[in-house]
Amino acid sequence: MSYKRPSQRSKYYLPPQIYDNVVTFCRCYPIWLKELQTLPDTSRAITYDKDKVQSSGGYDATAELALKRVELERKVDLIRTTAMITNSQMWEWILKYVTEKNVTIDDLIAQGMPCHRNTFSTMKAYFYYLLSKRI
Repeated sequence: MSYKRPSQRSKYYLPPQIYDNVVTFCRCYPIWLKELQTLPDTSRAITYDKDKVQSSGGYDATAELALKRVELERKVDLIRTTAMITNSQMWEWILKYVTEKNVTIDDLIAQGMPCHRNTFSTMKAYFYYLLSKRI
């Protein structure tokens, strides 16, 4: 799906490389959510077998997993809160558009999105602009 970037005259203009990076960052949102749901619980201790006992070799799997979870939660929260800052009433529609593949503004309108195409396009441009400043 191709995205129409705001023109250079727009107050939300982003250079092509930055715009592409922000769009790609948003496309990772569903992957990060799925990964958060599938990561094992970091609060449980390591289990030991009778045959195999794990010794402390300097690697802390629980800490590593906790750090990964924190980083994924930070990224997911960054996208979600940026959508909320963009528009507190339309944030779910913005989130759906920027994170899901093959979703068009026409699809959102057909699903009952309560705003006009041009208004939504401006919100989308503002969202990408804000996110580029927050990443």
